[in-house]
Amino acid sequence: MRNSVNKSTYAREFITMIKENFSNKEAEDIIRLANSYSDEYINAHPDAYSSAVIVSYPFAGVYKALQKYTSKENALQMMKDYAPIIGEKMRKKYWRFTSIPGIPSLIWANFEKIMKVAGSEKAGYKSVLHGVKGNQAGLDILSCPVVNALVEIEMSEVAPVMCAIDQVYSTGYRGIQFKRTKSVAEGDDCCDYRYVRVK
Repeated sequence: MRNSVNKSTYAREFITMIKENFSNKEAEDIIRLANSYSDEYINAHPDAYSSAVIVSYPFAGVYKALQKYTSKENALQMMKDYAPIIGEKMRKKYWRFTSIPGIPSLIWANFEKIMKVAGSEKAGYKSVLHGVKGNQAGLDILSCPVVNALVEIEMSEVAPVMCAIDQVYSTGYRGIQFKRTKSVAEGDDCCDYRYVRVK
């Protein structure tokens, strides 16, 4: 067994949420089920993009497992409420990393390449790269493999959880301001990633 929830940087953070809201026995069962469901999705989609393997299916596994002990609506709300906490933990890691002298400048010097790879067709995305122009940069994501994988298994409603995490941790890069006003997961025409380099 892969235990893919435990191995996912994002999904494993929900284990803390589960342990805080359920008895030890219930939490153990939910975590076991979450890994089992997630592994089933991964095994059923051997050609899935890496983002689906590390995000979509583990999230779906947690969501489905939670429903054994609470309603579908409450399971989704629990994940949405906990998403900013996960985002903040990741934001702090990026903030510490970019406190190293020279790192923000190095990131910005390579920012167009970073965006091009992050939004590439090879990674499963359809995107419009606005590139870096002076102290501003932008990327529009038109189609996202995380969302598409969840749509395929009829769990599209859990996709905004990833976006909520992303919205927080993306503010963790020192010297680079981040803003996003739309997301494909929430029914918009694109995810409008915008960045501004600040000293």
